[in-house]
Amino acid sequence: MAASIERLGISAPAAASNTVAFTASSTYLVSVIATNKSTQNNASVSIWVAPNGNDTAAGRGYIVSNLTLSYSNSYETFRFAMNSTDVLRVLSSTADVSFYVQGIDQLVT
Repeated sequence: MAASIERLGISAPAAASNTVAFTASSTYLVSVIATNKSTQNNASVSIWVAPNGNDTAAGRGYIVSNLTLSYSNSYETFRFAMNSTDVLRVLSSTADVSFYVQGIDQLVT
């Protein structure tokens, strides 16, 4: 079967809440769309991979760090690899940001 793009997770975390958006059970090629739903306030967003769930500051692989996301706007990351047991985490300065995780399972046969 051919690999297809899948929705892997959706998260709308509370402000300043380090939140798990996706945990890989296989090897994936992933991207994240962050959308600021506010019509008045900018937000600061961070997206990172915690390899094997290691969420220490030194262990994180940041995809985006403190990116200013203007109100009523979206940002899509470049594609990045996640290995089995890696954890994708997201953080926003406001509760107005929604994160959409999409990807392709690289081990589909």
